[in-house]
Amino acid sequence: MKRVNLEVWSDFVCPWCWIAKRRLEKAATGVADRVEVVVTSRSYRLAKGLAPASFTDALYAKFGNRVAAERMMDAVASAGSREGLTYRFETMRFGDTSDVHLLVKSVQKPEDKQRMIEAIYRAATTDGVDILDRTALVDLAESVGFSAASFTFDDREMVSEIARDEAEANRIANGVPLFVFNNRTYLSGAHEVAVFEKALLDSAENVTADSEDSGGMSCSIDGCAN
Repeated sequence: MKRVNLEVWSDFVCPWCWIAKRRLEKAATGVADRVEVVVTSRSYRLAKGLAPASFTDALYAKFGNRVAAERMMDAVASAGSREGLTYRFETMRFGDTSDVHLLVKSVQKPEDKQRMIEAIYRAATTDGVDILDRTALVDLAESVGFSAASFTFDDREMVSEIARDEAEANRIANGVPLFVFNNRTYLSGAHEVAVFEKALLDSAENVTADSEDSGGMSCSIDGCAN
């Protein structure tokens, strides 16, 4: 069976990133008889240095009017619903996710890392957990089976690794979610399942032509497309 090494850049305050994650998972399942997909998670902070705030307030400020912001939230909620995901914007938060990425980087086993990532998305997006509060974040990690002794928020090497992740992503595209296949081709945005399936199959066949498709829904440091 052929293998595709897939690097994924995302942020937990990016509303399209959880949707993209679910679509990618469906695509990987759809081609599982032909392709082994090995995922490496990379970090990206959409709001580096920004104090925590209400997600809706941050979105209203970005768009400058409630109508445009609510149109964007409606689009996300609708897309999320089709993937079985619930978005509760009234409890979601927006801000610097450094601690969240440090927590994820502290998890060593790939399968445990993916379990932690999924738990964070659900907690932040559906369950009303303030993942930007360190105490709440630690409680969340412990609730899904991770000991507080197994992770740290003060590892300088991991802090540097987050910065390197972001620099690498910015050399490829503007914003997240971002997917790089076999270090050769990329997709940017929350594409439909069929697009991810094709990218996985093409990558497994070692297609030589570079792909630069950025037509999916995505978020950058300047805001989210709808």
